[in-house]
Amino acid sequence: MTRRRGHTGRRSSAAILRVLASASAGLCALVLVASALAQDAPPQAQPPGEPSPPATVTPGPAFQPGFIDAFGRWLQEGAAKLKSDMQGAQEKFDRFGNQARDAAKDATGSLMGLSNSRVVSGRARCETAQNGAPDCIAAATSVCRGKGFQTGKSLDTQSEQKCKSGRFLLEGRTPNSSDCPTQIFVTRAMCQ
Repeated sequence: MTRRRGHTGRRSSAAILRVLASASAGLCALVLVASALAQDAPPQAQPPGEPSPPATVTPGPAFQPGFIDAFGRWLQEGAAKLKSDMQGAQEKFDRFGNQARDAAKDATGSLMGLSNSRVVSGRARCETAQNGAPDCIAAATSVCRGKGFQTGKSLDTQSEQKCKSGRFLLEGRTPNSSDCPTQIFVTRAMCQ
């Protein structure tokens, strides 16, 4: 009889294991069905006084973010930022180059104009123009023509008071502009 009991005991263990296996399989199937129903169920309406929670956008089932995805996004963002920074630097460099080229053209033009120019010394009186100011352009041209050039510009002037008479000295007073008018002379000019 001992043999039968042991044999029967083995059968009952195997039967219990089969029952447990089928129960766990049924439980897993039940969990999967409940999960699928929860995903397919429409959202419940909120009571009218409560704000609705923000909607979350979930990517498709194939999207599974991880380290490699985050690293790829970081590389793409870094490359885009580097590209925009390089374009900005190129634009600034181009602007600087254009400004330098324009400055070089201006300097070259000035030097070319100076190559056949000379500074000469002389003395010519600046005549009074119609507005009452001294006209030193004509005086500079006069100095330059005396040295064999065509035109000139005033570089240095000298002013003097030229008194018509010394009567104010005998009278003991200081001279005014009618007794001693100021005259301006061009002493150096840039001639071409």
